[in-house]
Amino acid sequence: MPLFAQSTLGNHRHSRQMPRRKSVLYNLLIALLLTCTALAQKQHHPASADDLALIQRASESEIAELENPKPYRYQERLDWNWGSETRSVIATAGGRADRIILFNDEPLSPEQQAKQEHRLNKLLSDHDALKNELKDQQSETQRRVRLVKAFPKAFIFGFAGSEKGLLRFDFRPDPDFSPKDRETQMYRGMEGSVWIDSLRERIVRVEGVLVKDVSFGWGVVGRLYKGGIYEIAQTRLSPGGWRITHMNIDLKGKMFLFNSFRFQRKETDSHFQPVSSHMTLPEAIQELLDAPEQEQSGKQLPLRKQNPRDQRHPAPQDLSQKH
Repeated sequence: MPLFAQSTLGNHRHSRQMPRRKSVLYNLLIALLLTCTALAQKQHHPASADDLALIQRASESEIAELENPKPYRYQERLDWNWGSETRSVIATAGGRADRIILFNDEPLSPEQQAKQEHRLNKLLSDHDALKNELKDQQSETQRRVRLVKAFPKAFIFGFAGSEKGLLRFDFRPDPDFSPKDRETQMYRGMEGSVWIDSLRERIVRVEGVLVKDVSFGWGVVGRLYKGGIYEIAQTRLSPGGWRITHMNIDLKGKMFLFNSFRFQRKETDSHFQPVSSHMTLPEAIQELLDAPEQEQSGKQLPLRKQNPRDQRHPAPQDLSQKH
């Protein structure tokens, strides 16, 4: 009797498990079908000759903007692993001036304010200090120009459709691409997507990921590790005026076999305001020194009166808050 009861119980459990097994198999089948559908949707057509020409023209537009930026005043927030800092920035035709106004979203202490004022005053009074500052800025601009210039040549593009009025192209490394400088080495291992405003022929967003390790100098000079992130987005502020509003770069690697490094930069730019196209860099530095207390507390400044000849475009909207 106990054996029979045990056997009956076992048969009862088996009868209850059969529908469960069928349910599991059914769910697995549905998951498989969804995966296949997603893969099918991800497939795209190779970029046409017109598409490639558009990507080239958009890249050239970005280079022109980098080399001849329109003057703006804005706030730049940088997030680091130790916290954040917010800067007030004035970009002029002759260079960029900036002043830290917040650390970790808190106003600076009197000592920190004094350090910022000392740095800016030194740029005004020390010709060599200003020369070195401009040299660093020009080097950074040229680095970005090299990245943009190589972009259309470094990848194989595929048309992935339209999204919110933008054309999306997915990209993967072109095996025939031969980098000519250190900055573009990472393109050999990067895959991602680029969104282009075809009407204005501008690159709106780029999202890339290193899908494999990338070595340069036969691995002796350095190596970038798989998993690195490269994201950048910009916003149209006014007719002909575009500015970067988001940047997220996180790259890990090593230099000269032993020295590990991590390059990380997360930047968000906002509160854009036009400034006079005739403003010089020393004038911008002085403007930051004369900044009222409200800016030093991180509040947005009211627009200053401009010369009518500088008001060729309407004041930009702060579209960067949408990103």
